[in-house]
Amino acid sequence: MELLKYVISFLVIMDPIFAAIMVAGLVPSVREVKRVAFKASLTVLVAALVTLFSGEALLKLMGVNIFSIKIFGGLILLHMAFQMLQARPPRTKHTEEEDSAAAEKEDISIVPIGIPVLFGPGTFTTLLIFREEVKSVFQLGELFSAVIISVFVTYIILSQASFFSRRLGTTGINVTVRIFGLFVGALGSQFIVDGVKHLWFQG
Repeated sequence: MELLKYVISFLVIMDPIFAAIMVAGLVPSVREVKRVAFKASLTVLVAALVTLFSGEALLKLMGVNIFSIKIFGGLILLHMAFQMLQARPPRTKHTEEEDSAAAEKEDISIVPIGIPVLFGPGTFTTLLIFREEVKSVFQLGELFSAVIISVFVTYIILSQASFFSRRLGTTGINVTVRIFGLFVGALGSQFIVDGVKHLWFQG
């Protein structure tokens, strides 16, 4: 169940379907789409593994309490969720200026598709929080497996960007974004409640 929770959380926050729609609109060639899908997915994998295995050291270096990260991360996710429920792409993922820059770039796979569209502040803080909650090697293995599975699913969706763009249409995309927004909002609320509760009892 933990593995499933991790995978669902990562996928709804990364929202590879939205990323696929962006790729389909910016990359005309099917062959080029697959190349972008591979490089973007690899970028997410590298960023996720660095966060997974270096996040704890980073928090200790900065002297930041994980429960403070939970509250802030929860607020980021709630901000994303409110925009997603209005069928608007979260501004934490990209801005209009980044959209314009992406249209002019020859290679969009690493920036902006890999970072920040897929691996943005929401994904980063969620992975950081999940890593700090790990209490055993088995749980760490589940989290690592969830990252691999999520990246693989993301690659499959991105490589079929034209299919999703054509089949879903505007209505389908809006419905998908709203459904994902519900999950993101619920996860963000849980992070905030956990963070506030622990900080309150710690005094």
